[in-house]
Amino acid sequence: MLLYDNKRFFWLLLNRRGSVFYRCDSLVGGLFVAALGGAIQYMHESEWEDAPSIGHHYGLQALGVAVTWAIVFRTNLAWTRYWEAVTQLHVMYSKWADAFSQFYGFSEVTLKAAKEKKDEEKVKRIILKQRRLKVNFALLSAMAAERLSNGDNQLIEEMSRKVRSRSAMRVEKELKGTGLPSMVAKKDFDRELRTVGSYVLFCKPSEQQIELLKRSNDAVSLVMYWILWDLASVMKDIDTAPPIQSRMYQELSNGMLGFNNCLKIADVPFPLPFAQLLLLLLVAFSVLIPLYVIVFTKSRVVGPILCFFLFESLWCLNEVAKELENPFGQDMNDISLPDFHLRFVDNLETVSHCEQRQMLDPGDDFNAVDLRSLANQPPLEVAALAATVDTTKLRL
Repeated sequence: MLLYDNKRFFWLLLNRRGSVFYRCDSLVGGLFVAALGGAIQYMHESEWEDAPSIGHHYGLQALGVAVTWAIVFRTNLAWTRYWEAVTQLHVMYSKWADAFSQFYGFSEVTLKAAKEKKDEEKVKRIILKQRRLKVNFALLSAMAAERLSNGDNQLIEEMSRKVRSRSAMRVEKELKGTGLPSMVAKKDFDRELRTVGSYVLFCKPSEQQIELLKRSNDAVSLVMYWILWDLASVMKDIDTAPPIQSRMYQELSNGMLGFNNCLKIADVPFPLPFAQLLLLLLVAFSVLIPLYVIVFTKSRVVGPILCFFLFESLWCLNEVAKELENPFGQDMNDISLPDFHLRFVDNLETVSHCEQRQMLDPGDDFNAVDLRSLANQPPLEVAALAATVDTTKLRL
């Protein structure tokens, strides 16, 4: 997904990267229509007997209105699909991040109590679950992003241009097998890269995990099952009440709902009858544009220019709709899922960083407060903080 400065007029006007206006097919089509318009104007000026002409413009206007309405309608639907994809993607990642944050907060409080009681076995179990869940949450994100990047809409573009049924696509994918995405360990990842092509993980899956993922027809649900299994197994060790712990499962469920809403857009294409009919109407109207424009302008200069831009406006709007209808993939204007995944991994790393524990639980100095740091605080905040401070440990 390209980011750009909307205030840079000339850069925006002339930028070719990600543009549909400067594509070869658009420019060639526009130049052909303009040349056809120039030829018709030359035939009229030469008074050819067979020069095409129209007696009334109602028919072309009616066709133009129908084509314009259909293209605008399709573009509006395409933008709705694109925005819905971005919205559900943010829902998916925010809910999964919330679930991990809640688990880590609950487990850290429990870990502190277990250390005070010197329950070493419980400490080991919780630390193990923390590490496993952190790794599996990153793996879950990678599998989800890869699944969305290779939805049915994207696969049909890569494999062939033929029309296929969903059952045929399913059989072909099962015969091909499940391939794992390109993954790299976080310690080996170069953050200075301008383009993120691999999915960053805290550690790569084990051979047993890779084998299970390859055999699975739904890798996302498989990794989600691993996460739920770990949460259920550690539930008895966490000191937080079960009704409060259930919030973690609710957030995981909400994240899966967001993923499946994204999957709906990645797998369900725009209806073929509408797209085919619109393309036929657009081609028919484009062929008639020169005749319509030249007969009424009667100009060698203005006529071809109007033919070019009238064709480009309608053709490019249709191309924009095609870009927006399938927002997941590797095209320039598609949503960058590896970038979303990297931000999610950074979120997991931030929440689980050891400095968080040192700041929130500094040990014996937990109640120690430097009064000089309160000098610039509002009186109400100072009073509220003073009520929680052990006065025997104040540093003056």
